[in-house]
Amino acid sequence: MQIQVFNADDHPILRKGITELITQTPDLKWVGSAENGQEALDKIKAIQPDVAILDIEMPHMTGLAVAQSLIEEGIKTKFILLTLFKDPSFLKSAIATGIMGYLLKESSEKEILECIHSVYNGKAYVNASMTQHLITAKNTPETNVLANLSDHEVNILKLISKQKTSSEIADMLFISPKTVSNHRTNISKKLNLNGIQNGLLKWAIGHRDLLT
Repeated sequence: MQIQVFNADDHPILRKGITELITQTPDLKWVGSAENGQEALDKIKAIQPDVAILDIEMPHMTGLAVAQSLIEEGIKTKFILLTLFKDPSFLKSAIATGIMGYLLKESSEKEILECIHSVYNGKAYVNASMTQHLITAKNTPETNVLANLSDHEVNILKLISKQKTSSEIADMLFISPKTVSNHRTNISKKLNLNGIQNGLLKWAIGHRDLLT
């Protein structure tokens, strides 16, 4: 019996590479792909594949948000996150959500296939290099990264972690979108995230455990 696998990535070359790997593996069956989070959510609901491989960073919805939403609905699909980032906070969030597979985009084809089979059989799989990174991070005392933020900034960060837009945050807090933008800039500076694309969103999602 073939394992039905779905994949989503907003980068066409990476999406094609995973698709080809799946189609060339005898005991796997490629059942579809998506180029953004919302499309992935809709298609996975409809197809109900055995395993879905999702890029963490995608337009409209992150892979983490897609998996979390579907897991909460009780879908039978098992999820694997594929990411460029070695930040252990992303891995912690994935584990807390119930995601069983976590791969770096530098993973070999052998690792990707091992992950698919492990997750399908109900066993968690994480890149060896990522596991070591997580252990190292665990052994490092964690400072209170929120200490330099005001209560208002922390509230905004909580809303960002829930993937609220600046306009939505402005409406919820009765302030202007420009004020939200200024707060986002200040928070990014305090967290040393300047120059990182979508850095604040990534940080907020990855540190949800600190924001609860």
